[in-house]
Amino acid sequence: MRKYPFHTAYTQARELYGLELNPDEFETVGLIGWDRIGNRDYKLYKFVVEPQEDSIGQWYVDLPCNLDVIEAVTAEYEDYQKTSNQSVAGEIQTGFIEDYIESRKFNTNPLYTRGKFIKYWQEGNRLKLADRFAHVNILYKGVVTDDDGLPLLNEKELDAIAVFCAYTSTFKAALVTKDAATMQLSQILELKWKSLCSQARVPSNISQNEMDEILNVSTSWDRKRFGRSYKPIK
Repeated sequence: MRKYPFHTAYTQARELYGLELNPDEFETVGLIGWDRIGNRDYKLYKFVVEPQEDSIGQWYVDLPCNLDVIEAVTAEYEDYQKTSNQSVAGEIQTGFIEDYIESRKFNTNPLYTRGKFIKYWQEGNRLKLADRFAHVNILYKGVVTDDDGLPLLNEKELDAIAVFCAYTSTFKAALVTKDAATMQLSQILELKWKSLCSQARVPSNISQNEMDEILNVSTSWDRKRFGRSYKPIK
């Protein structure tokens, strides 16, 4: 699917609706419309990092500036039962078995990541960890952007954002002038925005691979077990 620079939506709004906004106003309003649509064209990133300790003994990881959504944070080892009535050697062997099983996996989903899920919380651009780990794996999504650092848009998103900008501008003018005709026009544009917003949320195409993944999830008998890392993405 072809992608367009974000400011293409302003060109469309100007040509179709006679909208006149300065670049800063358009970016502010346009990004609000883009966020309400909810689509994200992501690029996946995976990296391994060694946590650092702050002045109060809290372990943390500094996050990349292009991070938008964290998908997974895992330890460098697989999840296994560490306490049992077995010998220590038996418990260590269980860990080796889990690592071997992981090493034999192939053709996994891009969202799949190895390792045990670990507890964390985010404070600003920093990830705080509940315990000390030698290394952690972080899988995250970063929004694909144009040369101006703004999100790329498809054709349906262009249509929706253009009419959203026209609607907000007309509604603002109606509030200022208290003109009934302008308010009625803004209501017409609002209805068009809602329709185009709904259309923009629907993918233009679902590939056979994507449909196969959807059906795999809907027919899976895999179940979550208490205290063990569950990975629905295979």
